[in-house]
Amino acid sequence: MKRLLIYLVIAISLQAGAQTSRTMNPKLQRATVYLSGAHMYYSETVNLLPGYNELIFENISPYINDASLHASSKGGAVMEVKHLLKYKEKIIVTKQYDKEIQNVLDSLEELGYLMKDIENKKSVLATEKNMLLNNRIIKGDPIRDSIPLLKEGMQFLQEKLNAIYEEELKLDRSKNKLTKVKNKLDARYNSLNLLQSGQDQTNNSAAQPIHQVFVALFAETPMAVQLNFSYFVPYANWTPIYDLQASSTTNNFQLKYFANVTQNTGLDWNAVNLTLSTSNPAESNVKPELNTWYLGYLAYDKKRVYEQSNARIPAEAETQYKTLDSKKEDMDDANNLEKYVAVTQNIIRTEYEIKLNYNIAADGKTHKVLINQRELPMLLQFASVPKICTDAFLLARVTGWEDMNIIPGAARITFDGAYVGEMYLNASTTSDTMDINLGRDKTIAITRKKIKDNYKEKIIDDEKVETRTIEIVVRNTKNIPIDIVLEDQIPVVQGTNDIKVKLLKDDGAELDEVTGKLTWNVKLGVKDTRKLVFTYEIRHPKNKPVAGL
Repeated sequence: MKRLLIYLVIAISLQAGAQTSRTMNPKLQRATVYLSGAHMYYSETVNLLPGYNELIFENISPYINDASLHASSKGGAVMEVKHLLKYKEKIIVTKQYDKEIQNVLDSLEELGYLMKDIENKKSVLATEKNMLLNNRIIKGDPIRDSIPLLKEGMQFLQEKLNAIYEEELKLDRSKNKLTKVKNKLDARYNSLNLLQSGQDQTNNSAAQPIHQVFVALFAETPMAVQLNFSYFVPYANWTPIYDLQASSTTNNFQLKYFANVTQNTGLDWNAVNLTLSTSNPAESNVKPELNTWYLGYLAYDKKRVYEQSNARIPAEAETQYKTLDSKKEDMDDANNLEKYVAVTQNIIRTEYEIKLNYNIAADGKTHKVLINQRELPMLLQFASVPKICTDAFLLARVTGWEDMNIIPGAARITFDGAYVGEMYLNASTTSDTMDINLGRDKTIAITRKKIKDNYKEKIIDDEKVETRTIEIVVRNTKNIPIDIVLEDQIPVVQGTNDIKVKLLKDDGAELDEVTGKLTWNVKLGVKDTRKLVFTYEIRHPKNKPVAGL
């Protein structure tokens, strides 16, 4: 019975029309920024009258996604929520600029007479110049006493031509000035005509719609309710960046996790609480389906076979990393900021709630926000791949980083306070140890060479047997002992059983049979030297050349 009474009151209210309709300018309270896009949240306390209430909220992004619009209230019943466009009425202007337009037309008319006068004077000068140049004395026609007359004529011609050219130059300058004035008057005339017709570009703002959120609520009695509404916009994002700081004195590794937040939503975010989410609503959430995989014979196409055999194998796509500016100021107050960040996780995403108010203008510029940091244990270790480079590289081997829920991004590296370089931090690796390159060390001397005496080739039946020996020498010139990991390799056969590779001597190396990688963990004392020698054998049919040797 009570529910029926409520429905009856709603129906009566709707038939009687809206009891109250109010337009408000709400403040954006909170924004959840995704890797692409953002959710914008508003919260307003409103006083409802009994019956049907219409509320219209402005200060809405022009890029609102209608399907994402949602409203709720604590008290009252939300009956409808929708996105509206309100257009300002265009002011029709008539006869307002008649006098100014007429003044411009009069000025243009007078300007036309002045320019005509200049053209007339130039025509007279051209005629005078033509008569002078065609005079028979100037042209040198033979007459009595022609030489004295010619001298006098040339002097007269020089004087007159100089005067004519000087006058022509003055007229050209005057015409140029008048042309500039005419151009300005033409532009003014066109502008006044637009103003007269109400089509002036400066009044375009009148044609721009105002975006609104309309919410209809029903209340049984007068009450104050908290109304919340939110919507999604596409033009906002954040990208991760990292500061990796290694210290040899503490053997600790500090990983600072920042976000570059950008928004161009058409609204400035003033004193807004930020939440950063690792979700990306722009990506499809639909599970892909497998189509049936069919096999069959292809018609032989000689041209196609040739093109495929000579085609370049595409390299694995390289991620373009944005270089970080190494001159950015260090965030000394990171420890203080960290207590304002709350991390929450669910099944598919991680969110970082920043408990500080941020001002982010809708200008597309980046704003750096700290979202996490951690002190991690590390192990300093040298490593080298002499086959490619005989330098030794210092690595920081870091564990525990996976607890920070990081996503791939660019990172700036410092070691003992000195800038080292940049790297791309790939969080998708399955290893629980992350290796960070801290730089080259030239004080560790490394050489690699082939032992020619052990480089042999021989034929056994139908097989060709090649034996190869490699020598690696590493010397520690430091005043402290070191650990160094040395890597080399032997070839790996793929796609055939005719080629066989066998490691004959490894000198204590660990062999990865899948990749052919050889790894030595070497300890060197002060000024100590170590020689490593490995030998491998390759067997293949003698009449078949092997690619890759």
